Amino acid sequence: MDVIAKFANRFVQRHINGRIRNYDEVIEAAKEQLYTIDNRLDKIKFLNIILEGNNIVYDQHKPNCTAPDTCHINLAHESITYFLAQELARLGVQLNEDTFTIEEEGSAEAKLDTIIKDLGELKLGYQIIYDDLKKELEELKGLYFLGKKKWHQLFAGKCLDMVAGGVISETVSKKIITALEPAFTRVIES
Repeated sequence: MDVIAKFANRFVQRHINGRIRNYDEVIEAAKEQLYTIDNRLDKIKFLNIILEGNNIVYDQHKPNCTAPDTCHINLAHESITYFLAQELARLGVQLNEDTFTIEEEGSAEAKLDTIIKDLGELKLGYQIIYDDLKKELEELKGLYFLGKKKWHQLFAGKCLDMVAGGVISETVSKKIITALEPAFTRVIES
């Protein structure tokens, strides 16, 4: 696990898991931690992990909430989400439109795993090429924080680079892109 993910997961454990006493303190702590991160992509990753943690805890609370309109726990989670969404928007990531849901991440990973498995059957005599391709595809699994559009553009770019560089054939590239075609259609329409 990388350092940013460790920071973010520790932040979620410390400030969001359990009962939030004062959401202003959580937001201030997030601002302070965010200030220490210089890299834009690391900031996006940090915020996305916190947002995901906040959403998980909030989703667990909602079914048991007896007064959703006046509940201070709802207000806390909604305020934290609002702050995180603002910070992500400043960094160019729009929530609800561009952020991967947990289900979408799982679906993308399953498709990448299928592609890797299918390519594994073709690797006879091409071990070095297969290893490079597998590494490129595995790397994509850690980049969901970029948002859907940028992630899919990166994925398509990697495929094109591999075809142009002779790492994979155009046929293999088409098979890979076809596996994720519905997502690419949304990127092109955006």
